[in-house]
Amino acid sequence: MRPHYHYAPAANWLSDPNGLVWQDGEWHMFYQYNPFGEEWGHMSWGHAVSRDLAQWQELPVALAEEDETMIFSGSAVVDHAGSAGFGPGAMIAVYTGARTDRAHQFQCIAASTDRGRTFRKFAGNPVLDRTMADFRDPSVFWHEATGQWIMVVVLSDENRALVYGSPDLKTWHELSEIARDGAPGHLWECPFLIELPVEGTDETRWLFKVDVLSGAPGSGSLYRVGHFDGTRFVAETEWQIADHGDEFYAAIGWTGPRDDMGRPVWIGWMGNHAVQKHLPQQSWRGAMSLPRRLSLRRDGTALKLVQAIEPACRALFGQAEAMMLSDGCRPLPRAAVLELPGRGAWQFTLEDDAGRTLHVALAAGELSVGRSDPVTPQLNRTSAMALRSDAPVEIWLDSGRIEIVAGGGADCLTLQHRCAGEAYGLRGEGNLTVRYPVAMA
Repeated sequence: MRPHYHYAPAANWLSDPNGLVWQDGEWHMFYQYNPFGEEWGHMSWGHAVSRDLAQWQELPVALAEEDETMIFSGSAVVDHAGSAGFGPGAMIAVYTGARTDRAHQFQCIAASTDRGRTFRKFAGNPVLDRTMADFRDPSVFWHEATGQWIMVVVLSDENRALVYGSPDLKTWHELSEIARDGAPGHLWECPFLIELPVEGTDETRWLFKVDVLSGAPGSGSLYRVGHFDGTRFVAETEWQIADHGDEFYAAIGWTGPRDDMGRPVWIGWMGNHAVQKHLPQQSWRGAMSLPRRLSLRRDGTALKLVQAIEPACRALFGQAEAMMLSDGCRPLPRAAVLELPGRGAWQFTLEDDAGRTLHVALAAGELSVGRSDPVTPQLNRTSAMALRSDAPVEIWLDSGRIEIVAGGGADCLTLQHRCAGEAYGLRGEGNLTVRYPVAMA
C-alpha cells in the first residue's frame, strides 16, 4: 500500500514534518523519523528535497538521536546575515532536545553550511531551557518589521504557547503568551504562526495553528486568525478546524518563496498516534499529505483558512475522463483525482476483496466519509464536514490515502484507508470525472 504520489520514506517510521525551508532552488522537508524501525522511538530528523514540491528525493538522516537525547520537532531557517555566527547563508535547525527518559525538553540549534546535507550541533546547547518535561516544537521565523527572530513554542501539558524574540538564534527573551482561551482538547503540539493574504484584497492577517493530541474535533488541528506586531498575537476569530479528517496532523509550512498570489505552502503528517499503532507491519510507516497553498477568505464577519493543493502536483495527472457510477464495481487505478459536484446528492464506495470499504457521500450539504475495516476494526471511523459552497469537490485518491478539498479550499478532510487488492474499485450512483496518473511506479 505504498502511496504513488504522497511522500513516504523507503523504510521505518515517519511522522511530523519539521524544518521546512527553501534554499538555492530546493524545498527541504525534514521530519520525525526512527532510523531503526517502524515504531515510534529514537526520534531523529529524516530529510527529503524537491525541486517542485511534487517529487521528492530521500536523503540520509540529518540530525540523529545521541547522548540519550532525541531530536523532536522544530524549524529550519536560512540565516542570510550570519547572525548566529555560522556564516552568511547558513541553514540553522532549531529543534527540541528531548531526553529519552521523557523528564526534560529544551530548545537547541544546529548549523549546516552545505545546503542541509550535514549539520553540526551547537556546543552551547540548549539555547532555551525552562527545565520542564513538556516544552517543545519551536516554530521560528525572521520578523522583518522588528528585525528579530521569533520563536513560538508550546508548554504542551499546560495548553499554551509562548512567544520569544532573539537577535541571533542563541539568546532568547520572552515576549508574550498565546493562551488556551477556550480551545478544546488537551496537550498542545507543533505551533505555527504565519502571515497570510486575504483573498480579493490587499490585506493580510496572521494565522496561529496548534495541534491538540486528544479531545479536539477533526484531526486536532486548530487555528485562529488575528494580528501579530512582533511581540503579541491578538486573535480576532474563534478557534476553527483546519481539517475535518483524523489524519492531518502537525502541519507546518515553508515561509517562502510564495506564489504570485502571496500564498505560502504547508504540509502535514497523514497520520496520528491513535491510528498508526494499529497499522500492519510493512517495513515503513507514515506518509505526508500533498503540499497545500494557504490564504484567508472572508465568510461573513469571520476569516477562514483556504487550502489549495499545490499546482505542481496536478502535473502528475493526464486528461480527464467522464465516468458514470453504477451498481457494478468499476476498477480504479491506485492513484487518481475524482471531481464531483458540490451540491445535490451522490455517493460512492471504495471496496476491496477483504471487505474493507471507504464510503463517501454528499447529502443535504454535508460530506461524510466512513472507513470500515473488518480486518482491523480499530480503524473504523466516520468523519463529516458541512460544505460552505457548491464549488466542485476534489478527491485526491492514492494507495492508502484520501484527501478531499471542497468549498473552494475552505473545507478539507484527510484520511488513511486500507482498501487494496485486485477488486479495488468504485461502486455508487452519479457522474464523476477521473484524472489518471501520467506515470507512476
